[in-house]
Amino acid sequence: MRMDRRHALSVLSGLAAAGLTGCGGAPPLRIAVVWSGWELSRFNRVLENQAVTVYSAGDNIAALLGKSVASAATPDVAIVPRPGLVSDPVVCARLHPLPSGDPPFWQELLRCGEDGRTNGVWFKIAHKSLVWYRPEAVPAPPADWDAWVELCRERAAAKNGRPPLSIAAADGWVLTDWFENVLLGIDPVTYGTLHRTAGDWSHGSVREALTRLAELWRIENLVPGGGRQALVTQFHDSILDVFRYGRADMLAAPDFAWPVIDRYRSPGQGAWRFRFPGPAGRPAPRVVVGGDAVVALKSSGERGRRFVEWLTGEEAGERLGAWAAAGGFLSLNKNVHGYPAPIRDLAAELEESVEFDLSDRLTGGLAGGDGQGLWRVLTDLFIAVAVNGQPSGDAAESAMRAIASLVEKRPS
Repeated sequence: MRMDRRHALSVLSGLAAAGLTGCGGAPPLRIAVVWSGWELSRFNRVLENQAVTVYSAGDNIAALLGKSVASAATPDVAIVPRPGLVSDPVVCARLHPLPSGDPPFWQELLRCGEDGRTNGVWFKIAHKSLVWYRPEAVPAPPADWDAWVELCRERAAAKNGRPPLSIAAADGWVLTDWFENVLLGIDPVTYGTLHRTAGDWSHGSVREALTRLAELWRIENLVPGGGRQALVTQFHDSILDVFRYGRADMLAAPDFAWPVIDRYRSPGQGAWRFRFPGPAGRPAPRVVVGGDAVVALKSSGERGRRFVEWLTGEEAGERLGAWAAAGGFLSLNKNVHGYPAPIRDLAAELEESVEFDLSDRLTGGLAGGDGQGLWRVLTDLFIAVAVNGQPSGDAAESAMRAIASLVEKRPS
């Protein structure tokens, strides 16, 4: 995730073969995935003895699925990180309709075409509304957002105290996760509309969310080394700050932080978590979720559809159990078991009262990876308050103007 599961690699230079020949001499199915590193290794273990060739394409998957002419790099099956890619008219026309046993909310994300058919099945889900902490550093989880901000202020101001948070501001998706959780707690209705063309990014709730973030990120001694250091701190390193080196007490991070925590924490070091807190006096916010869906191109024939069923059907639970047990993998498939204790109950939270990762649904000027779109806006907000010490309200207004400029580039 830079440690980024969507880190783009050269499409053809990193072919990772999980099998070489198909039945009856047929060529192996080509599987394009968004992952690299540890996740790609785990996926290949799932595919042992299957006649497939796996390659990591990162965000290049969008280009591969949108190509008008098939090439050697065109996959038969793909793992896609953004539901909007499935609903793209060009891509939609090239995908097999797929039966899905996913809950209605999740099926709806992968519908496309005039008949509203489901063209994908969810394979891997992420819970993105968690805060991980060392229990000796945080005796009791805060009850709401205001209590959390106050806790951070107290910890940051304590004499000889360590910074309360580690924030991987080098990875734009980390900052968008912060924004999404804060906005969802303030105004779930507005949150649920912002990915649409008619979504109102000038809404007061957006400004309030930006202001709240600015007020927190502006706290002196909030993060190890200050704001400048946070800008070069990547996701993996932010986990080590808390659980390996003890430079900070907490970090907001998805469930897939657990394998890193477990591998690098000091002997005997506890690792606890609480739900990302919402505003005082309101119901608990919905869970921000992300995920990777599997699709089959029509050009793969029945082999592609059969592979998706093999990978996601009821009988897949046992095959996926080893990945689940290692952490970093949550599934909607109820036959997947063996999750480690720290994340065991999270899969049950992914079916109801959830909202999908907003930044993964955006289009036009607001979309994009590091250095682009909403990622860039939030990075600039972080710089304004955590590095330059700009007043929170002024920084939020600048962010609103930047968003307005990007909205003008959104397709109609």
